[in-house]
Amino acid sequence: MKYLSVDLEACNMFVRGSVFSCGMVLADENFNIIFKRNYWINPLCRFAMKFRKPIDFKVNKSDLEDKPTFAELRDELASYLEDKDTIVMAHSANNDMLMFNEACKRARVKPFEFRFICTQMIYSAVYDVENGVGLDKVSVQLGRTSEFTHHQADDDSEMALYLLQHCLQKTGLSFNEMIKRYGITPGRMQNGSFVPMRCAEIGKLRARRKQKAFALQRRWQKEVKKGGVITMHLDPRFFDLMKSGSKTIELRLSDMKRDSINVGDTIYFIRTSHTPAIMKVNVTEIERFDSLESAYDALDHAAIGFRDVGILEFLERMYALYPKENDLDREVVAFHVKVAEE
Repeated sequence: MKYLSVDLEACNMFVRGSVFSCGMVLADENFNIIFKRNYWINPLCRFAMKFRKPIDFKVNKSDLEDKPTFAELRDELASYLEDKDTIVMAHSANNDMLMFNEACKRARVKPFEFRFICTQMIYSAVYDVENGVGLDKVSVQLGRTSEFTHHQADDDSEMALYLLQHCLQKTGLSFNEMIKRYGITPGRMQNGSFVPMRCAEIGKLRARRKQKAFALQRRWQKEVKKGGVITMHLDPRFFDLMKSGSKTIELRLSDMKRDSINVGDTIYFIRTSHTPAIMKVNVTEIERFDSLESAYDALDHAAIGFRDVGILEFLERMYALYPKENDLDREVVAFHVKVAEE
């Protein structure tokens, strides 16, 4: 038995299957690395990337013009991927499997057929966390930061391999024992589509998380009904931005309510929709700005959900969320908050 860890990088978010790098690390059953390769690929399109988290691949189109195309590399890649004695893995595997299929469609070549596992899901099952972990954090956890460059396909592949090895060592299980213990059904690539890997343990974890979240919502609802607390009703889109970040801008407050909020206070945000929800947060810092432009210049765009946008696009998005506040000179208050954990 061998392990093959793979990772793909694409260069154009508007062109499906625009793969320009394919990392592969092959290891024996004891995780001794047989080879580590990065296949550079001519994507036959321009680089056009505007990701939520900007990525510097340290390569551009001109560097790849003399490299083979995906169609030219397809059979060589298949010789490793479709080896029946090899366990194929990827971190956040669904993304890579989708990209494989799109690349085959775009190159008009035969799609790959193999089974695969997802190291991110395995990590979630082993560590009892629902959202998994990024490979950059894995490199820190495993003490391998000095030998790792995130989003370099061969390094990502190697780190995913080490993560699987770590999970097996942590549980004291063999690979086959782990498959049984966590109820893992490998994913399958077939006929140009794929079936994701499934993990019964993660299903149980999500059910527990859902039950806990429901109980928390009921508790927060009771706290709000008692009165005497600060509440704010938010548009669903803004509610979700608030929930995912550490900072936001609230525009629909009266001056009286704004002035009543202090650092350390608790606020209950209520999502106004057919499926209302409550989010309890603690205010950690408050900043005031004369206008949206000054807020844009001062605040971390990622924390308010608008990373890598210009001032006009930022304003358009804010006005789309709060059309009644379409006023360049309106005062803006940024509340730095942390979702309460109970």
